[in-house]
Amino acid sequence: MSALPALPELRLVAVDAAASGMEGARMSYMEAGASLAGTPIVLLHGIGSNCTGWRFLYDALGRQARVIGWNAPGYYLSDNFAAAAPTHWQYADALAAFMDALGVDRAHVVGSSFGSMVGMSFAARHPDRVVCLALLGGSRGQKWLPAEERARRLAMRDAGAAEGAVAMSEKRWQVLLGPAPSETAVRLTRELLMGTHPRGYRQAARASDAVDVCEFAERIAAPTLFIVGDADQVNPPEVSRAIAQRIAGSAIEVLPGVGHLPKFEAPERTIALLRRHFAL
Repeated sequence: MSALPALPELRLVAVDAAASGMEGARMSYMEAGASLAGTPIVLLHGIGSNCTGWRFLYDALGRQARVIGWNAPGYYLSDNFAAAAPTHWQYADALAAFMDALGVDRAHVVGSSFGSMVGMSFAARHPDRVVCLALLGGSRGQKWLPAEERARRLAMRDAGAAEGAVAMSEKRWQVLLGPAPSETAVRLTRELLMGTHPRGYRQAARASDAVDVCEFAERIAAPTLFIVGDADQVNPPEVSRAIAQRIAGSAIEVLPGVGHLPKFEAPERTIALLRRHFAL
């Protein structure tokens, strides 16, 4: 895509904080196509990301459907969880409270990386609310890894949070992109990382550390599509394949030359796959 689409305005909504263990009731989000009928599409960002990372999807899919990108608890202007180590089920319940506040009963759900873990948790815990599920750079969580590797990853994320979002932006973007990213993909990725709040990042890291989605993936009944880059250094294709084996009827699309962020590195291909999956 040559032109960079404008982002929708940032919006705020009050949710049922008690339902998901949040400190406050405020959640922020962006939305396109609010007046359109049909099944809404809910977008769930990654651990170092936020709702601004979906600009290409707002622009393209927002012409055909209501498209909503949440900011998870602890991200952008969304209030934090009360617990230092919230569970993945709490993120799923926070998503349910968020959708309730917006009057969304059922939706197509798209998750990127950590957001894919949230999406799968939501689909397993609230199966009647997910029409179709799409997972970009699918995350299994960290629980299945050896204890030493889990500790290393958690320490790395704590160190990143301690250094701050600017340092994260300078150091982390190379790991997220493929071997030959565009200047636009690099800039957008660095801006995403710079918007991360340390406390929310630490909370998400602990939720990810304590879960293995393969333990409950068989409960997911929604038609599921995995989209993963063959150069993904964070969650390589074998991670998506391991999860997909446990979700009946799921499909995988592997994008050549793409890293962890197909929404930036291959937006046209990603959008085409989502349109087909959602029958738009």
